[in-house]
Amino acid sequence: MKIIFNFFSFCFVILILILNNSEFAYGVGNVDWVLLKENYDGKEWIDMGSIKEINADELTVLTKFLKNKNESSDKEQLSLYVMRINCNDKTFKDTSINGIPQFGSKWQTSNNDELIEVVIEKSCSERIN
Repeated sequence: MKIIFNFFSFCFVILILILNNSEFAYGVGNVDWVLLKENYDGKEWIDMGSIKEINADELTVLTKFLKNKNESSDKEQLSLYVMRINCNDKTFKDTSINGIPQFGSKWQTSNNDELIEVVIEKSCSERIN
């Protein structure tokens, strides 16, 4: 009985060593943040590796926004967004904010927000290249 237990223990250890391949975890935390713009509102980054084409007109991208301190808030605030962008219409909708799905979010324009405009422009130009 002890021989069988030792055999299975040995097989289990070998199996763990074989399956413990660092390439599985490689993509989990790998991001390629690029600072796109900084203004009085804050700073906007996109993860270049997250740009994924959905169809001929649309894509998704992970963005990061650091809101500057102001009168109403005495500290900076960091937020992560997954944006769905329509490159033809130059519209977007947030599908996730800080990891929380935004079900039912509506398509909207940038409303002259230069940080959103630069995300749309950069994401769509990278998709084409």
